[in-house]
Amino acid sequence: MTRNCRMSSETRSIAAIMRDLCMGTRAVAPYFFAGAVGLLLQIPVAHADATSAKTFIQQSIDKEFALLKDTSLAPQERETRSRALLRSIIDIKRVAMFALGPYARDASDKQIDHFVNAFSDYFLNMFHSDLNKSPGGGSIAITGATARTADDVIVTASVGGADMRSPTGTPMSLAFRVRKNAAGNDTIVDVLIGAISLAVTQRDEFSSYLQQHGGNIDELSAELESRAAVK
Repeated sequence: MTRNCRMSSETRSIAAIMRDLCMGTRAVAPYFFAGAVGLLLQIPVAHADATSAKTFIQQSIDKEFALLKDTSLAPQERETRSRALLRSIIDIKRVAMFALGPYARDASDKQIDHFVNAFSDYFLNMFHSDLNKSPGGGSIAITGATARTADDVIVTASVGGADMRSPTGTPMSLAFRVRKNAAGNDTIVDVLIGAISLAVTQRDEFSSYLQQHGGNIDELSAELESRAAVK
């Protein structure tokens, strides 16, 4: 992973990968987010917690696929419902705060709220597929789960479909990091595409941007708002 990359250059490449994955389903992107490659090291499994996380990821995927294949919904309604589903299964504030990193320490509550709201819209736009196109025959298959602790599980998956392979021709692998939210429910805090952590990538990009803009969080928030406004 390249650190100190320019704003959104690496994000765009990841989004392109996700759109390639979504050619069949239009819906891989909704299931992502916060950790690093080291999270995938083999650690003894706590079966109950791993099973719960696997069930949560499988149910989330099934809900999104069913939604995107519901031809009775108008495109705008489908997108609205899809975004609502993403907000319910991803702890976006947690991801946002991780991505902001140490710059959050000196930020005011108002600045944090502004950043989280801007990040949320940017984040959902970045990974939201073009729902006006018809879904095809792709699939995401859960392949396993590893519990790091009682509140930290890595769920692995592979992406199937003729158009859903890496540039080398091998099946694309995904890994979802699942933790508990404040209410005690499972929530996604990161996804790894191959060996790339989306949350870590965001943190690197934002750190680079803030270093170049005097640590101005308001300016970063405005930048994210600008990007989120581009459909």
